[in-house]
Amino acid sequence: MQQPELGKRLTALRKERNLTQEELVEKSHVSVRTIQRIEAGEVLPRVSTIRILLNALGEDYESFLTTNQVMETPKTNLPTANRNNLLIAVIAGALYLIAEIILGTLDILWMEGGRNWGFRMNATYITLTCVMVVAYIFFARGFIALSNVFENTLLKVAAYLLMIGTLASAVLDVSTLSVESFETIWIPYALLAVIMGAISIVFGMALIQLQDGMGELSRIAGVLEIILGCILVTVVLFFVSYIILIPATVLEIIILYRGYEYLSKPTEPTPQLG
Repeated sequence: MQQPELGKRLTALRKERNLTQEELVEKSHVSVRTIQRIEAGEVLPRVSTIRILLNALGEDYESFLTTNQVMETPKTNLPTANRNNLLIAVIAGALYLIAEIILGTLDILWMEGGRNWGFRMNATYITLTCVMVVAYIFFARGFIALSNVFENTLLKVAAYLLMIGTLASAVLDVSTLSVESFETIWIPYALLAVIMGAISIVFGMALIQLQDGMGELSRIAGVLEIILGCILVTVVLFFVSYIILIPATVLEIIILYRGYEYLSKPTEPTPQLG
């Protein structure tokens, strides 16, 4: 069911049961702020949240869908700026992936032969790193937009943490350009790998939660992110992570584009109850 129709129907159902929002909170254990935002049509709750609320209201989920003649995930008309953020995130994600692959290749070459590159090569590395960071920030903003739409707080938190972690990783890379041997700086890199691994696991869990709105592809991407996080946490398998990073990022780009397409479709009128 589309918003704001979903919010209106849930509000009407709650009032039919002679319940206040606070009483519904006690019965469902869903926060009052969440209920307020759903009823106001501000967010698209996960299917699991809808089921919890309907159960608290004594309404069968399948019956609720049949009565309202809908079987689709709730949807709203987001402001054009938010939809544009998703499209920008798609482009930024592709740019980030290209920059990350090049930087990863350079890192491997450095591990094998040292970073005696000279000024031009260092400047190129720094430039690519800056491009990667900026691109990733815009890429992550796409998931923040989706988190607002589908009320996925975990996704928003993970996206912000990944932004910070990516920036920290870039600073560490640039600050160690003059270091000739990885053996002298492995400790900060190991610590960063563990932190980024933990964040990736959280991000993967958030993507799995997003499958209610974005489908099976989101679950697959989430599983890949969890695997990626586990690999990073081991530290010793750090460079193997690129094998998982590439397909995971590609899937995430597709998810963002599907989100953009879905939210760009004109809203169809919802049938009224007779």
